[in-house]
Amino acid sequence: GEGIDENTIVFFLSDNGGPLEKNASDNGVLREGKGSPFEGGIRVPFAARWPGQIPAGIDYVEPVISLDILATIVGEAGVDTRNNKPLDGVNLAPYLRGERSGAPHDILFWRGYDQKWFAAREANHKLVNKRGGKLLFDLEDDISEANDLSRSDKETHRDLERQVEDWNGQMIDPVFDKLGSWKMNK
Repeated sequence: GEGIDENTIVFFLSDNGGPLEKNASDNGVLREGKGSPFEGGIRVPFAARWPGQIPAGIDYVEPVISLDILATIVGEAGVDTRNNKPLDGVNLAPYLRGERSGAPHDILFWRGYDQKWFAAREANHKLVNKRGGKLLFDLEDDISEANDLSRSDKETHRDLERQVEDWNGQMIDPVFDKLGSWKMNK
C-alpha cells in the first residue's frame, strides 16, 4: 500500500560460494567452494532491483563486489564522502543505467587473512595465491580455473603480483579474532 517497493533499492547476493562438504551445495563448473579464493568461493549471484532507476531484466556482466553496495547507496543518496576515508566500492547505478560504460573496477582483490590466501582479478585474468602457489588463470577461456598460465604469461603474472603486493601493503590486520574478540596490539 505505501509504495515503498517502488522507491527502494534492493540488493540480493550471497556472501560466498557454497560449502561443498557440508550440504547439498553445487558450484557447478566453478573450482572449490566457501572459504576459497577460486571462483567457487567468491563468484556469487548478485542482483539489484530499483524501479525507475535500474532497468528491469538486464544482465550486467562486468565484475562487481559487495563493497559496491555501500558506494552505490551513498552515491545515489548524494552523500559527500570526500572528507572521509575513501570508499572501497564503486557506485554501480550509472553503469546499470547505461550512463557509464566499461568496467566499474580496474582490478578486484580478495584476502583470506587467517587462511593466508589472496586473489586478484584484472579484466579476465585472475591471480590466486593459495598454499604458496601463485596461479594465473584466464577466466574468459577457463572459468573452472584448471589451466595455470603462470609459466606461459609471465608478464601478466608479475604485473598482478606487483599490484597485489601494493594493495596488501595498504591493508591492516583484522581487529577481531576468529571468535569475535578484540585483538590487542602489544
